[in-house]
Amino acid sequence: MAMAMLGLGGIARGAGAQPTAVEAEAPAVPAGRLRFDIPRQPLQSALTQFHRLTGQSLLYDDQIAEGHMAGPLQGEFTPEAALHRLLAGTGIEARYTSQAAFMLMRETVPDGAASASAPRDNGMPDKAAMQAYYGRLQARVVAVLCGDPKTIPGAYRLALNLWIDAGNAVSRVLLHPTGDGARDARIRHLLHGLALPSEPPAGLAQPVTLLVLPRQPTQTGDCKAAP
Repeated sequence: MAMAMLGLGGIARGAGAQPTAVEAEAPAVPAGRLRFDIPRQPLQSALTQFHRLTGQSLLYDDQIAEGHMAGPLQGEFTPEAALHRLLAGTGIEARYTSQAAFMLMRETVPDGAASASAPRDNGMPDKAAMQAYYGRLQARVVAVLCGDPKTIPGAYRLALNLWIDAGNAVSRVLLHPTGDGARDARIRHLLHGLALPSEPPAGLAQPVTLLVLPRQPTQTGDCKAAP
């Protein structure tokens, strides 16, 4: 699976490491803002520089970043504003999965923004059908997680990208680290190849992004209701 993941927690340095020229010479900036000096370059390289400066965690399928250029980006920005500028014009958007972690996705077309050549009644996805399918898909994923003591939801946040093949099964899994490598590996194992309860509606955009938030199954009844 082709993926890029710039890990949680930023870049670690040894005790004797020297600051870079940017760190040593850059003047102080207001709280929440950082000084960026990223020249124009391939998007993947620019994202690596962004990560090194901000410490924010990135997860994306590297195929969507291939062939795109980003920058230059110079000045003082919040990380969110800087990322927005780096992605401008690429057709890629950032979806934050926590305050300092995000996934990169292809931009979605908002309701009412379809072009005249592609009216909503001519092959456009049905919103109600999509919402119903997402609900069934999330219920299926939660049921599988509830069935394994290593992956029971409640104590961790899970952000997933899922690809669904023509056989109506999960063909690829991309996930943000949950903080437990063994649990992450188990989740990938459980979900890869997972048969889904119904066919996706026509026009389903892939990958599908799912978020499973920290919550207590004993309070929500999720795992109790799982088959």
